[in-house]
Amino acid sequence: MRKIITFLLVVFSCNALALGGYESLSDTQKKVIGKVTDQLGIKDTDNAVKKKIFDSIEFAFNSDWNSYWLGLNELSASKYKDEQEKGFVELSFSTSKEGTLFFTFIYKPEVNQIILSKKQVRYSSKSVVLGTFEERKADKEHYKIIYEKDNYALLQTKGKVDYEYYHVGTDAGLVVYEMQSTIDL
Repeated sequence: MRKIITFLLVVFSCNALALGGYESLSDTQKKVIGKVTDQLGIKDTDNAVKKKIFDSIEFAFNSDWNSYWLGLNELSASKYKDEQEKGFVELSFSTSKEGTLFFTFIYKPEVNQIILSKKQVRYSSKSVVLGTFEERKADKEHYKIIYEKDNYALLQTKGKVDYEYYHVGTDAGLVVYEMQSTIDL
């Protein structure tokens, strides 16, 4: 009997570990991801699209977080009040470890693809931000300088829609990482 119980515990433990990903999310996390598919107007009964969305923004859930979303009908002056217009949603996250994150999803059903723009806002001391900038600037194989001024600059990862905006003040600095990718459905 003891062997059977041990065997069952191992089997169930392995199955629980194998699920991972979207299936292992909390109800709150699933609600956030579900809001994206709802606002984009995507029917997703098997959760396949939700899984792809989660995989694209998984790092937002790696630490303590809170989020908010905006669609097309939040503004009082918006003419999208009938809830019929879909295809756009922006998620904003404040996190304890990843900084402030913005995810903008744009969906066009005719091409069955989501364009995802990600922005990550990080701040630090001026010396850390300048050090990071100088490292990237020196790596000419991977980065190119779009512009550089006394207290701000823009770098691009070569061959990608992937940018780094740098800004330094008297004591502190800020980096905004911006990138774009696609989610094929």
